[in-house]
Amino acid sequence: MPNRAHARVHLTGLVWGIAAVLTVAVFPATGLAQQTPKPHAVPVPRQLILPETVVAGAPATLAVLDTQGSLVPNVVVELSEGQRVTTDATGRALFRGPNQPGTLTAKIAGHAIAASTPVVNSENLAPRGRLGASPSSVSIASYPRAIAIHDRFSLEGYGFRGAADANHVTLNGDPCLVVASSPVSLVVLPGPRVPIGEVPLRVNVGGMDAGEFPVSAVMLEINGPTEAANAGSAGKLIVRAIGTSEPLLLEVHNASPGVIQLVKGSVQRLKTSGGDENAAPVEVRFVTGGNYLVSARLLPEPAGAPGLESARLRLSEARKIASGGWPARIDSLLLKIDHGAQDLPQIRAEIRSMLDDKPDAPLAALLDSAYRELN
Repeated sequence: MPNRAHARVHLTGLVWGIAAVLTVAVFPATGLAQQTPKPHAVPVPRQLILPETVVAGAPATLAVLDTQGSLVPNVVVELSEGQRVTTDATGRALFRGPNQPGTLTAKIAGHAIAASTPVVNSENLAPRGRLGASPSSVSIASYPRAIAIHDRFSLEGYGFRGAADANHVTLNGDPCLVVASSPVSLVVLPGPRVPIGEVPLRVNVGGMDAGEFPVSAVMLEINGPTEAANAGSAGKLIVRAIGTSEPLLLEVHNASPGVIQLVKGSVQRLKTSGGDENAAPVEVRFVTGGNYLVSARLLPEPAGAPGLESARLRLSEARKIASGGWPARIDSLLLKIDHGAQDLPQIRAEIRSMLDDKPDAPLAALLDSAYRELN
């Protein structure tokens, strides 16, 4: 006869990429496990945040996060072209983009933590965003229509500053924290008082205002089974988006596969139902007793699946005629489309970077066609 278990459910919100977290302890009926308080851990770098796009030779800001999603000071980061920077008391560091277009790579010294982002030429950047925008103005070309209130989001545009604190972003008038920036890209964390529901987004740089944009501020909530969970039993988690009736694309991640298993894989993408409930089920199996962690984060919707698919076809055609170092670059981009299609600004920027490297005419024509499909 299976051993009965009690479940205690705790729901909390974490910042920096974990929009909602469900922690459940499954215990035998003979008694609840006693947990010994743990001493305060020293912050350990976990993630390196770069702007979605960097401009060649221009200032930019990066950030380092720990396992709790907090900014980490005094971390040495090694960059392309031999640059080394150290995060300041805010967990951020100012650097200069490489002199030539291509790809910027960054690595935390002493850790297997790395990140990369495309680098574009400044002379090839037309003012992005509203019609009539000029290089002396600030404009927004791309922004998420929905954001998670505890998660960072990205803005693409023109006229931003490489020094993060020179860019002022607000949601409902509440200041946000810019964690990474370049002249064309901002990575932003909402402030602590953003209300759930529709709120105005504003960006101001050097006294220049980009205007007001409506955004749905969403809280992601995860609920586990209402009944007691048995080790070895199956069940469902329900992920609900509060703050909008629009269907949203989510990514659910299981950080405790030895305790709980998501039936369709440890990382799943799913879409909420929309409407008043606006929820999505996740099928799970309880492997054994113990604490487990399941998180969900909001993904930007792909801006037009037909355009994305057409762009992928053009890139596949380009791959057939590519030679030298081009096949590897195109393969990397195709992989990004297949596994991270929500990162459209970065995908566009990488194709733009390829075009800046002036490939032969037949290859350039296909790359240009793919780029136009995404604009």
